[in-house]
Amino acid sequence: MTKSILDQIKSMRGLLYRKLTKRDNTIRVYRKPVLRSTTRAGQLLELKKLGEYGHKKYKLKKVEHIHFKYPRFRFRTPKRFVMFSKEIPKTMRYPLIEPYAYARIMWDPVREEYIYYVIEPELSEKQKRILKKIREGLIQVIDVNLSEVRSQEKLMNYLEKNVQMLIDEYGFHLTTTEYFRIMYYIYRDFVGLNIIEPLLHDPYIEDLGCDGVGIPIYVVHRQYGSIKTNIVYNNEEELREFVIKLAERCNRYISYAEPLLDGSLPDGTRVQASLAGDVTTRGPTFSIRKFRETPFTPVDIINLGTASSEMMAYLWFAVENGVNILICGGVSTGKTSFLNAISLFMPEEAKIISIEDTRELALPHENWIPGVSRLGFGGDETGEVTMFDLLKESFRQNPDYLIVGEIRGKEAYVMFQGMASGHPSLATMHAGSVDAVIKRLETEPINLSPGLIETLDLVIILVHAREKGKSARRIKEIDEIRMVDQDTGKVKYTRAFAWVAAEDSYEYNGNSWLLHKISTEKGISMSRIQQELSRRKQVLEWLRNKSFSDWRDVVRYIRLYRKKPEQVLKMMEK
Repeated sequence: MTKSILDQIKSMRGLLYRKLTKRDNTIRVYRKPVLRSTTRAGQLLELKKLGEYGHKKYKLKKVEHIHFKYPRFRFRTPKRFVMFSKEIPKTMRYPLIEPYAYARIMWDPVREEYIYYVIEPELSEKQKRILKKIREGLIQVIDVNLSEVRSQEKLMNYLEKNVQMLIDEYGFHLTTTEYFRIMYYIYRDFVGLNIIEPLLHDPYIEDLGCDGVGIPIYVVHRQYGSIKTNIVYNNEEELREFVIKLAERCNRYISYAEPLLDGSLPDGTRVQASLAGDVTTRGPTFSIRKFRETPFTPVDIINLGTASSEMMAYLWFAVENGVNILICGGVSTGKTSFLNAISLFMPEEAKIISIEDTRELALPHENWIPGVSRLGFGGDETGEVTMFDLLKESFRQNPDYLIVGEIRGKEAYVMFQGMASGHPSLATMHAGSVDAVIKRLETEPINLSPGLIETLDLVIILVHAREKGKSARRIKEIDEIRMVDQDTGKVKYTRAFAWVAAEDSYEYNGNSWLLHKISTEKGISMSRIQQELSRRKQVLEWLRNKSFSDWRDVVRYIRLYRKKPEQVLKMMEK
């Protein structure tokens, strides 16, 4: 036989084999094109593009239904986690990404410290080589921006389709267990955030950070406090690439010229990172403050001991009556979480505008405009929208309530002008006492006049009370601003509530200047106000005993009480 006849027989044999096996996930080429790429994955990508764009000479059969050779990859983040007792156990194990990744916290008797171990599936050398080959192939085959695919199910379908295509093309033979292990690492590195992805699934972790190359990642655990993990970046280039990936996920730009990153992930998790080694001498760094998907409710605040039911009833009444509130404290004292919790007291129909640097607030109100500032384009101020700009525009929208994530500079002037014009406002600020608050407001860069500061009604001071627990937060005091001296700038205030650290309890002074002010302005008798506070305290205690699984249920009863208080009181009696 001639060579051409042999080639025809081989071609027919291959065609017959494909028809008999009906392998829907293979790419079928009718006329062999000239491919530029030298790698197998690169050639697959070229063939795929030729099929999508309808090349005149070379046509690919479009596959509508993918036949999956292996079972679908599935994982779950457990909804219920182990409940810790008051006495912290020396060894604890619980799932993170079940059934693949687990957390194991152990006491190291040599170093006398706890260590957080992330346990993941182990791969043999052969499986590592297969995973590396599939990773390289995916990088060349994937032709969409994974961060733009919002549905995780669609994203995983897309990845599985390409992974199984590559397994087929490379001729790998994997068991189902091997396939699932490799798919876990594909998910972790392409959809998740690489080696730290399991940590982001731990609901007990509040913060995590890397201080440089060769240094273990440390996490802030709600029960164990600050502990180090077994995760280490030993390669500087790998750490640098991860920081760049973080910036891309935050839709920000980071480079040697602009080595600092401050942004948030799509789910609201806050990210701070540095890239250049001459800025942070141990190498690139990053710090991640996790975003809580379900916000703390007023009931959660009481259960955590951050405030008493009497204090929350007082704040419920204050927020409903348009009191201007400033929540203060140090770093990571729970200011934003507390701000979100008391914002749930705002009436359902109220128009709310919030202004933040990074999105952290989560409110159930429909009539809510969440505003977020943004950086300029191309490294300059072109297209930049600051908190000052957002605040100025917000007053044209005539809000019933204004919420500012954190005031630091000139935006405070606009907010206090809004307070003076009758727009109830709530905000946070870094300060440890009322005197420190006034000093910050009166000096640069804020530089407010005493007359404007007088529009502030309440200052709430939060502290991180580590002596009461690794993650314990407490309201140190609630102070009512009576007046600010126009000449000296000194503030006169009444301390409504104070935390007694020795007993871990709260004291009420029994004579609120602010409640008398509301009584005068609104025409409500003090006896009626006291009765209302007592009833709201009982409602909050009743809600504590009901143990709701969804935070929206708490909000529903708070709203019901505002509309039909007698109905809620009857429910409580039953």
